[in-house]
Amino acid sequence: MHVSATVAVSRGPLAPAAAQVLEQVRRAGAVRRDELVTATRLSPATVGRAVAQLVDAGLLRECLPKRRRPGVGRPGIPVEVDPDAYVTIGVHVGRRITTVALGDVAGHVVASDTVRRAVGADPDLTAASQRAAALLAALPGRVPLSAGVVGPWRDLGLSPEQVGAELHELTGLPVRAGDHVAAVAATEFLHRRQGAPGTTLYVYARDTIGFAVALDAGAQAEVSQVGSLGHFPSGSDVACWCGRTGCLEVTAGDDAVIRAARDAGLLGVARANRGVGPIGDLYSRVGEPAVLALVRRRARILGRVAASVRDIVAPDRVVLVGQAFTGCPPVLGDITEAMAEAGLLDEVPVSFTRFGSGIQAVAACTIALGPIYDDPLGVVSGVR
Repeated sequence: MHVSATVAVSRGPLAPAAAQVLEQVRRAGAVRRDELVTATRLSPATVGRAVAQLVDAGLLRECLPKRRRPGVGRPGIPVEVDPDAYVTIGVHVGRRITTVALGDVAGHVVASDTVRRAVGADPDLTAASQRAAALLAALPGRVPLSAGVVGPWRDLGLSPEQVGAELHELTGLPVRAGDHVAAVAATEFLHRRQGAPGTTLYVYARDTIGFAVALDAGAQAEVSQVGSLGHFPSGSDVACWCGRTGCLEVTAGDDAVIRAARDAGLLGVARANRGVGPIGDLYSRVGEPAVLALVRRRARILGRVAASVRDIVAPDRVVLVGQAFTGCPPVLGDITEAMAEAGLLDEVPVSFTRFGSGIQAVAACTIALGPIYDDPLGVVSGVR
């Protein structure tokens, strides 16, 4: 079982040849062997051997040729990641919800399930493993290769080493454990088709608030810095359990917004139990002036803090992730305006995540890919 503050997104030229080829194929979608030679700088013989091994292992498959410019010689047959042979098991441990998901070798979620749990209760990994088994039963023929477990460990007061070791005991699979914010950043990075060289800052906000920094050096890319913003000063007068006032999480986290809405009489128990959850219910009523004012206040606080972190890190770009940023489209402009007003580096481009409420499932499956992309042939050999 492996735990690291660093999440390798691209492993570079020191990785095994099969790992380099698999990464390039995942990135390209479908690619010919000669294109792989150019992309990896490996010899044609090495690429040909790696492709043959990966096809034999069931990780790659040949597909219909792409159109190619006219020229001498026949076009090679492209290969792509085989999404049907194997799956990963991803478990995301949140404050209120545990998400269990199955993902394919390209990192796409193919099935998921969630279960609510009491705040402060330890995660029931036995139940999570049973849910994973039930999801597998609905996908006959899929073989699990690895597992990943993700959570805001510091906020939950849990040891990722212990949680990962327990999941390994329950599943018998190689397990990778990762911090929630780092996993979200790696997910955004992994599913991006085009490269983004340099430094990317990811700011996450929902129940917990934090940031991660990804560095793309060309040959290798990794998420190497993660920080909590739970006690970042927001300027509010809200008391925090730490003894100070104005900490960001108790001011602008989901719990804080729900509590403020209830104190203002905007959210009652009956409304909160309609199946969408209290924060979803609040967002659905953003057309009401009082609700809009509350959500806009939170959006501007988050925007100002994101601007402060951006100015400290000085990245090439910023990506805002998590439902606190993306769950209420009418206030997206408030977030970007607050960032532009509050910081010095307002020329740094800002974008929002492409993932919505499914980010927890895909982040856990992304971390689960780690053992496969470290040593694809070794992982398959171990399962066989």
